[in-house]
Amino acid sequence: MVLIYLKARFLKVGFSVSSKVGNAVTRNRLRRRMKEDFRLLRPSLAPGKYIFVARTAAVTADNAAMASEMRALLKKAGLINPTGGEE
Repeated sequence: MVLIYLKARFLKVGFSVSSKVGNAVTRNRLRRRMKEDFRLLRPSLAPGKYIFVARTAAVTADNAAMASEMRALLKKAGLINPTGGEE
């Protein structure tokens, strides 16, 4: 998974899954999983524009691995607020 972040006043998010990842059912399932993981982290995030790009390895990853990957990307970028909901 790749994270692209742009500073902004409000929090917006986008999810991208290429057709190289799989068929439409696979891509939509992966997008739904990413949306749920983001929803749980949303209260603790800084405002801005977030774009998550799924790679082919995400198809075989389980839900916990994807959630920890998303959290690790956000922590590495310094975008999780310590005063937020989860942290």
